[in-house]
Amino acid sequence: EQRTDKKPMLADLRESGCLTAGTRILRADTGAEVTLGELLASGERNVPVWSLDESLRLVARPLTHAFPSGTREAFRVTLCSGRVVEATANHPFLTLDGWLPLGELTTGSRVAVPRSVPEPLQVRTWLESHVILLAHLIGDGSFVRRQPLRYASIDEANLQAVSEAAATFGITAVRDAHVAARCTSLRFPAPFHLTHGKRNPIAAWLDKLGLFGLRSYEKFIPDEVFGLSRAQVALFLRHLWATDGYIRHPNGSDRCVQIYYATTSRRLADDVAHLLLRVGVLSRIAVARKPGYRDSYHVSVIGLDNQRTFLSDVGCHGARGAAGSRALEVLHGIAGNTNVDTVPAEVGERVRSVLAARGMTHRAFSTAIGTQFCGSTLLKHSVGRARLTQIAVVLDNSDLRMLATNDVFWDEIRSIDSIGEQPVYDATVLGTHNFVANGIALHNSLEQDADMVMLIHRPDAWERDDPRAGEADLILAKHRNGPTTTVTVAHQLHYSRFNDMAQG
Repeated sequence: EQRTDKKPMLADLRESGCLTAGTRILRADTGAEVTLGELLASGERNVPVWSLDESLRLVARPLTHAFPSGTREAFRVTLCSGRVVEATANHPFLTLDGWLPLGELTTGSRVAVPRSVPEPLQVRTWLESHVILLAHLIGDGSFVRRQPLRYASIDEANLQAVSEAAATFGITAVRDAHVAARCTSLRFPAPFHLTHGKRNPIAAWLDKLGLFGLRSYEKFIPDEVFGLSRAQVALFLRHLWATDGYIRHPNGSDRCVQIYYATTSRRLADDVAHLLLRVGVLSRIAVARKPGYRDSYHVSVIGLDNQRTFLSDVGCHGARGAAGSRALEVLHGIAGNTNVDTVPAEVGERVRSVLAARGMTHRAFSTAIGTQFCGSTLLKHSVGRARLTQIAVVLDNSDLRMLATNDVFWDEIRSIDSIGEQPVYDATVLGTHNFVANGIALHNSLEQDADMVMLIHRPDAWERDDPRAGEADLILAKHRNGPTTTVTVAHQLHYSRFNDMAQG
């Protein structure tokens, strides 16, 4: 209504919600993320992205293009896992009851996020020494401008690994012991005289990756790392954890293990959480605040199964690796908390429907799944995936089996806060109509669902004295299998009819 030209446009149908420019879309080809703003600026089309199919499995689908959707009020949505996304009130999130706009969700609503991410379509391979060196430099390295390249550690195994990796660049690491700090630092002098256009090989490599010159709170994991195989991703995480990662038994407990990575870079925390999904490990990001210091972000491995997977498939290099071995022994034989990984309570309605269709009583159902009969109480709460799998087998129901074994973790909304009017954007994904953004499953624009879109424009509907009174434009605005065009016809409203404008 605010436009001077009232002719309808395809963008008018893009009302399924929008996202801010910094929203990061997960690519399926490289495994890295790309922002909506970057896609719009580059004009890149048909980008393979990860998308959920009807069985809630991640599949690769083409994101045809990104486009601006104007300026609207946006909201910052924070999940209990620490994932954050900025979206308009009408942007759909995936719930157990289907795609629902943010405006219909509240604190405590459960939404879908990937529980793991497949290998990218284009897997790349690095020298293992480069994987190891980058992990250590991101964690405990210093590569700010006009300062020597340095790495510091108290762990001899780490110092040895970094020295050996630096040698593959032709560099002999120089040790400096710091007795007061109880640590040793390594310097990486260039193996040749540095002149104009000739740089330290490690510095040039870090610059190519976009890291050189960054402070600790600015660090991130380069896109190239997300394209590595699962084995090399695990190797990277194993050595990254040897720097600022922790594996602990709080208060000397033999029944509890803490596994987390600490960083002052929010971007790096998000990247670590993303990379953990490549090895099938779910995590949660929490903020640790201390007066006079920058915020620290802790990426914690949550749930017994995820901790076991991390310790057995990733682990930790060096002295902390021994702590990991002990932690795995502690976790052996312990029953996990079934409330960590559950399917929302709404699944109870589906189970009740199946029971009714089969004519099965709640008492017979409780006996079949081996629980004590307590009326319908079992179906009033969230259900663990293992329990739901058992229920699906007993009831021989494929829909329940799909909900128990898919690629989705049902995260919980912790807060929804307005961030005011923001320029917003959306994208089009063919087939499945959704993508993974900031680690969350989100729907795309409405018009993209249609193969053909036709619009009707009557100029005299807006201006009674318009010189084109009696005319209407039939606008074929979208046609997947043919050209688009506009045809002008005469309208006879008293007959609800359109006529050819041709005379004679």
